[in-house]
Amino acid sequence: MSIALPRSLSALISSYGPYVGALMARGLELVGKLGLYMVGARILGVHDSGYFFLCMTWVGVIATIARVGHERAVVRHVAAELAVGRGRAALKALLSGTLVVLVGGTIASLVTAALAQPLAIYAFRDPEAARPLLISAAVILPQALCYFLGNALLGFHRSAAGQMVQNSLWPIFTLAALVAGVHSLDGILYAFAAANLAAAGVGVALLFRERNRFVDLPSDGADHEPLPSLWRTALPLSVVEVMQILLPSLPILLLASFGLPSDVGAFSVANRISMLVWVVSTPIGAVAAPSFAAQHRQRQTDEMRRLNRRMRLAIAVFSLPIVAVMILLPGPLLHLIGPGFEIAAPALMVLGVGQLIYSLMPCQEVVLSMSGYGGVLRWLIIAQAVVTLILCFALIPPFGMMGAAISNAVNAAQLAIGSAIAVRMLMPKVF
Repeated sequence: MSIALPRSLSALISSYGPYVGALMARGLELVGKLGLYMVGARILGVHDSGYFFLCMTWVGVIATIARVGHERAVVRHVAAELAVGRGRAALKALLSGTLVVLVGGTIASLVTAALAQPLAIYAFRDPEAARPLLISAAVILPQALCYFLGNALLGFHRSAAGQMVQNSLWPIFTLAALVAGVHSLDGILYAFAAANLAAAGVGVALLFRERNRFVDLPSDGADHEPLPSLWRTALPLSVVEVMQILLPSLPILLLASFGLPSDVGAFSVANRISMLVWVVSTPIGAVAAPSFAAQHRQRQTDEMRRLNRRMRLAIAVFSLPIVAVMILLPGPLLHLIGPGFEIAAPALMVLGVGQLIYSLMPCQEVVLSMSGYGGVLRWLIIAQAVVTLILCFALIPPFGMMGAAISNAVNAAQLAIGSAIAVRMLMPKVF
C-alpha cells in the first residue's frame, strides 16, 4: 500500500531535488578534501604541510587568473542561449572559452615554473619553497580546465556532474594516491596535478555527451535581445573570480612571508575548514545559476524571486550546523586533523563568525552575475579587496594567525552584505 504525499509537500521536495543532487556531489568533495587534509597533514607534519597548502593556494589563485572570468561567463551564455533555442551560439561560447582557458593556463604554468625560485626567495622568504612551487606549476593548466569544464556543465543544468568535475574528483583522486603510498611532498604534488588532469578528462567526456543540444531550435516568436560577446561578459567577472579566490588566499600568502611554515599549515587547515560553508553554498548556487540566467533572459521576475528564496533557505539550513561546530568546538575539530593544529582554534572561531554572516545572506553575487550585473559585482569586489588589503597589512605582521582570521572573516561578511544590498536595490522584486 503506497502513501500519497500532500501536493504541497511533494512540490517542496521536487523543488529542492536538484539541490540535494548537487549537495551529494559536494559531499564526495567533503570526504575527499577532509581526507586529503587530514591524511596529508599527518603524513607531512605541520612544517611540510605548510608548503603543501601554500602550493594549493598558489595554484588556486593563478589558475583563476588564467581563466579570466570565462568559467562564470560560460554558465550564463550556455544556459541563456539554450533557453531560447540557440544551440549554435552556446557551442560557440563553449569553444571560445575553452581556447582562452587553454592559452591562459599554459602561459600561467610556464610563468610559475620560471619564477619559482625568485618567488620563494623574495616573496615568501624561504628558498626551500622553490621546488614545491616549481612542481605546482604542473597543476595550473589542468586545474584551470577542470573548473572551466565543470562550469560549462552547469550551463546545461548538469549541476551534480559539474560539481563532480570541478570540485569532487581531484581531491578524491589525490587522496587515493596518498592511501596507495605516495607520502613525499613532491609525490603528493605530482599526484595533485594528475588528479586535476583526470578530472578535466571526465569533464570533456561528459560535455561530449551533450553534443546533440548544439543545434538551433525553431523560434518561439519572442523578441530576445542578443547577449554581449563572451569576452564582454567575462571581463568584469574576471575581476570577481580572481578577487574571490585571491582575497581568502591573501592572508595565507602574507602569513607565509611573515610567519613560520607551521603557522601557515595550521591556519591553512583552519581556513579550509571554515570554507566548508562554501562546500554547501557553492553547489546550491551552481544549481540555481543557470536558472537565474534563463529566467532573466525570459523576464520571469516572480520565478527568480521564488528561486532566490529557496536557495537562501536551503543554504541556511545546511550551513548553520557546520558554523556552530566551528565556533563552539574549534579545538576538538582541529585535533581531528592532527597534533599541533589546535594552535589555530581561536582563528577558526573568528572565521566561523564571518561564515555565519555569509550563510544568512548567501549567493546574491550569483544572482548579480547571472542577471547581467557583472559590472556592479566587480565594484563590490574591488571595495572588498581594498578593505581586505588594509586589514591584511595592518593585522597580519603584528598578530599573525588572528590577523589573518579577522581579514578573512570580514571578507566573507562584506561579500554577503554588499551583494544582498545590491540585489535589493537593483532588483527589489527578486530578493
